[in-house]
Amino acid sequence: MPRRARYLVPKGLPRRSELLACCLVVAVLAHVLFAQLTLLLAVAFTAVSRITRWRLSWLLAPAAVAAASATAVGLRPAAVGFAEGPAKVAGYLGARGHQFDRLVHIGGAFAGMGSWLPRQLPLAVLAGAAEAAIIGWLTWLHTDESELPPARPGLIVAARRAAAVRAIRAGGVVTRDGGCLGLAAGSGARVTLAWSEAAGGIAVCGSSGQDALTTSFQLVHAAVRRRKPVLAMDLTADPGLPQLLAEACAAAGAPLLAFGDVADGRAEPAGSWGTWVTPACYEPFRRGDAAQRASLVMAMLSWDEPGSNYRRSCNAYLQDVFEVMDAAPGDPRVPVLDEVIHLLNPVAMQARMEHVPGSYPRHAALAERTRVSVSLVHAEPATTAQLTSQLRELRASVFGRWLRPSRLGPAADIDLSRAVMQRAVVLFRLGGQPGAAMVTRLVCQDLLAAAAALRGLGIDGDGMVWLAESGSLPRRAVADMIAAGPASGLPVLATTTSAPAAVGLAELSNVIVAHRISDAAAARQLTAVASAAAVPPPLPAAGAEHKVSTPAASGDLSVLRDGEFLLAVKNPPRLVPRGLLVQARIPEVTRGSGDIARHGVREAA
Repeated sequence: MPRRARYLVPKGLPRRSELLACCLVVAVLAHVLFAQLTLLLAVAFTAVSRITRWRLSWLLAPAAVAAASATAVGLRPAAVGFAEGPAKVAGYLGARGHQFDRLVHIGGAFAGMGSWLPRQLPLAVLAGAAEAAIIGWLTWLHTDESELPPARPGLIVAARRAAAVRAIRAGGVVTRDGGCLGLAAGSGARVTLAWSEAAGGIAVCGSSGQDALTTSFQLVHAAVRRRKPVLAMDLTADPGLPQLLAEACAAAGAPLLAFGDVADGRAEPAGSWGTWVTPACYEPFRRGDAAQRASLVMAMLSWDEPGSNYRRSCNAYLQDVFEVMDAAPGDPRVPVLDEVIHLLNPVAMQARMEHVPGSYPRHAALAERTRVSVSLVHAEPATTAQLTSQLRELRASVFGRWLRPSRLGPAADIDLSRAVMQRAVVLFRLGGQPGAAMVTRLVCQDLLAAAAALRGLGIDGDGMVWLAESGSLPRRAVADMIAAGPASGLPVLATTTSAPAAVGLAELSNVIVAHRISDAAAARQLTAVASAAAVPPPLPAAGAEHKVSTPAASGDLSVLRDGEFLLAVKNPPRLVPRGLLVQARIPEVTRGSGDIARHGVREAA
């Protein structure tokens, strides 16, 4: 909660204002009579603090100069010089005679001021700095934390900022318990995010796709450097993103498997970053029980077209197909989807059932189920027509050739659960290609299955799921993955440039990192969500009104400039209203380290 104002003199005290006014008058009179230079310096130091909004620590500079000057002169002579003026004033006022006349002609007390006033300077500066610090502390104590004006950076902040920028740009994205995003605009301190805060999901949004991707990659880079498994889905079609990820993996010695637009059928992917990556095939239908594999196929299909009323029948038929394939295995070199398409023909399905050995434990039940499924399709051929059509379309797409067993061996096959165990990095390049929607839904379902498996085994995945441009993904799947993150140890880092998607992600995620949003309405809504979540208003005292100043009240995300962001954490509550993005450089690596990383993948497999 923001700190509430406290008062040394309770506000409910009777005649409090009169008492404070009397104390102020007495203090000013005492300074005028006995510490004139101290009063002037205290007022000057207080005015400088108010005008410049420097932190009170700047008063250490004049205090240090005064202490050095007093030491040079001598502490005893400095004390004598400081007390000489007050002694003369006290002597003038205490002398015998007409006291009233002395008060009327008070100027006589300051005769010869030009000789003794300068001698007060060393200790007067010390006393003035101390009094200015006390005044500043009282102002801080009597003001609600949310109402305090932000401090203006000084030389120390500038030096700290320069050092932090240099460290981050040199690759310092890893912190003691998380990753570094950039700097706080006011203090110059590093803006960090702990892995414990990220467990509830991270939403990174902004109208500038480059800023949002850079911020996301800072956290991914930190995770790779910590050798955390990273499962990434890239729907941006950004040609530079896979190269950055490959270089980060090479620098950390982390194995990288890439599926999608990384190769043109050759053993090595195209591009300069092909040195560090293994082109991988993806066939999640080859493992798991029949129901699980059928659910993967069903999830990746679109059921918006005519024929959706056959969805339940298709699911039952697919379960029978996968169980028949387990009972009577075919050629392991044939892609599973090709076998599924073949067995969607009821004649082929009946023929494969005849090859199931009689010793199979569930032979009778499987034979009966197969007979029912085949008769159903014979009677209504439209039952599997849509299913067959979409699977053929997928196999003919650019991704279809990678939905098969790899010719490089099991090390080049993507298994999400195995990737988590081996602490590898998996990249799915799915942006800007026909058939991407089906593969996207397939990967989402497989990610949910992997998270459920880890959760069922009680294993902490200690990794991260990165959804680059999550606005293109099904909202339900993203919500389910974010919800499953804390229990499975696979928190979701979702990046988007879509303003409506950003608002939805902010409501689902524990951490919000927001760059400038050009949509003014969405920007205000997103700022309100972030502010309300990260800085809940404190309960006011009885009979008192209390206002909490938040970014939503002073502005919104539309006023942020390029490279600036807002960070809000819901639990524990934390808010950085304005941070500066600093892009980290990936350390250069040699060809040898890349070979070692790739060799490690094959050895582990």
